[in-house]
Amino acid sequence: MLRLLELLSGTALRRADRLAAFDKMVGGRSPQDAADVLRWSAGHNTEKSGALLGAQAIFVVVDTFVLDRGWPKDAVLAALFLVLAAALILMTNLRSTMMAYRQKEDVEPNRHIFNMLLARTIRFNIALYMTFASILFLAAAAWRFV
Repeated sequence: MLRLLELLSGTALRRADRLAAFDKMVGGRSPQDAADVLRWSAGHNTEKSGALLGAQAIFVVVDTFVLDRGWPKDAVLAALFLVLAAALILMTNLRSTMMAYRQKEDVEPNRHIFNMLLARTIRFNIALYMTFASILFLAAAAWRFV
């Protein structure tokens, strides 16, 4: 079951696996080079979140359009609320990364950036699956409408 959750979340959930993933990403780099790799990864994750938010905006427009056209309300409203909830989750990925530099003294800055990257990856994947589920609800509404 844990392996399935890891597959769906796109990250390692067990502490030992997270430590191994961190060691692999940092892998012999200087602390500055490791920070650059981790920050680039976090930036890439933020870019993907922004792109998905743009796609979600299109689906919100489609949902409201078809709702206005008399499509089945239950399925369309489920699709609309699901995509809006996913958008709220994604918006947390667009927050500043300044907190990575205000860590506790016992946490290495690169580990903190890595933990932030893991959290953002999990949130992105959850929002992606929720968006896909909202599309399925919209497809069900279309099926019932025709």
